[in-house]
Amino acid sequence: MAQRTSQKLAARESRKGSSTSDEASDSLKARGNPATYLQAIINSLEDELMVIDRNYRIIQANEAVLTRHEKSRQEVIGKYCYDISHGLPELCRPPRHECPLKAALETGKPARATHTHIYYVRDEKQRRYLDIIASPITDSQGNVTAVVELMRDVTETKEMELKVAEAHRNLLALNAIATVVGQSLDLDTVLSNALDKTLKIMNRNTGGILLWDEERRMLCYRVHHGLSKEYVQGVCYRSGEGVAGRVAQTGESILVEDISVDPRVAYPGLINAEGLRAFASVPLRAKEKILGVLNIASHEARKFSSEDIQLLSSIAAQIAIAVENAMLHQEVQHKDEIRGELLREIFAIQEEERRRIARELHDETSQALASLAANLEAAAGMLPYGHDEVKTTLRKTEHLAINVLDEIHKLIYELRPTLLDDLGLVAATRWLADNNLGVAGVTVNLKTSGRERRLPPQLETTLFRVIQEATYNIARHAYAKNADITLHFKKRAIVVHVRDDGEGFDVEEAISSKDRPRGLGLLGMKERVKLTSGILSIRSRPGGGGTEIDVEIPLNYEVPSE
Repeated sequence: MAQRTSQKLAARESRKGSSTSDEASDSLKARGNPATYLQAIINSLEDELMVIDRNYRIIQANEAVLTRHEKSRQEVIGKYCYDISHGLPELCRPPRHECPLKAALETGKPARATHTHIYYVRDEKQRRYLDIIASPITDSQGNVTAVVELMRDVTETKEMELKVAEAHRNLLALNAIATVVGQSLDLDTVLSNALDKTLKIMNRNTGGILLWDEERRMLCYRVHHGLSKEYVQGVCYRSGEGVAGRVAQTGESILVEDISVDPRVAYPGLINAEGLRAFASVPLRAKEKILGVLNIASHEARKFSSEDIQLLSSIAAQIAIAVENAMLHQEVQHKDEIRGELLREIFAIQEEERRRIARELHDETSQALASLAANLEAAAGMLPYGHDEVKTTLRKTEHLAINVLDEIHKLIYELRPTLLDDLGLVAATRWLADNNLGVAGVTVNLKTSGRERRLPPQLETTLFRVIQEATYNIARHAYAKNADITLHFKKRAIVVHVRDDGEGFDVEEAISSKDRPRGLGLLGMKERVKLTSGILSIRSRPGGGGTEIDVEIPLNYEVPSE
């Protein structure tokens, strides 16, 4: 029973297979000649397909090949593949292209490559990118008899890749420019770094940056590379003059394939002597203001592409921002220098006025008081017996004159202690400690270290005023019990450290409160130290944390070790 069932199934499968074979045969018969049918198949492909023999001659091609090259079948069949595809008299070879056909014939394995083909469509030159796959055809013994070459047009994809790569390159270039121009605020350093990087990006070795001089109303080279000294010194432009002058006037870039024959050139003799040909001039614009011009040149005539000018314009925009920042920094520095000179003059006038007042107090006022006290003493001594009340009054007036004289002497020392001029900073600091802190009940520990010596008068005055303000603040505001003052004489600097154990205060608040005496005093300390290129540090902790003041001022000479 099972055997008969198996036989029936086998017979059914046999009839089914025979039926399928018959249907395939009928289908082929319905389609006519197999060669014609095969040709119809390859003609239906959008990709170009050629069959090439071992001698590199075309033995078959589809309609896409004929349409692409605008040739008939008779003009293609039998021709060399490289003649039809590239219009070349020989096979593709490096560095132009790798030939996948040759690799497939030699190895018997499929090979792939991307080629650039040039086509002329209605007399217009077009560059196309083709992905080529070469697949070998073998005989029964495995020998390669021909190669099927399938070419797919990937121009749009390739051009998109190139645009993406170009955009990436431009972004890297702009990032590189932004990096170099951001490394400094010195104008010449910014311009030099920017020009060097721009020439490297553009693969050029000649160029320069011209800036607009408001005083001269001229556009002149500030930095340059690859240009002679005679050219740079001899070339300055008024607005609208020459190529660069026109760019500065209009704010529009100018690209010249050969500047040696351009009629807009202002100095043709210098241009020809320099041997300049291709020339690009791009405005440096910041906030609608033209700051200058970026020039890039070469000694060969060439046409700048739209991508070149786009990249140069972006680079110029970055440079313009950096130039504007550097100019602002330069202006701030100049104003700061003027401010510093004014402060030096003010401090010098103050010290001179202090000396004058102290001298007048000493020579006139104190002498008058001393004479008054002596006369009062003499008058009291000459009174006859019985005038005790008058004598007492004269003695009181004498003591008052002496007290006033003492205060005058103290004021003289505060205005300009002779100790500072005669004995130097250490002696004057000891006097400050005794008279400002000692009388306020503050225990002072004064120390010196290093090789003690006299300093330049201006520097001694600065340090004296800083220590004077610090001791005043301790006596008036700190409620301190102890204070330390240290003078450290280094080889190339002088360091002063003042510390107290008082209540402390908010440093930022005190400095910002310029209407308060302490705030003004701290600002004065900072300004004095800054003018000597020194460093002032104030640290304080409100609520009993005390205050520390450190001053370090460099010396413009080195003291030898003992």
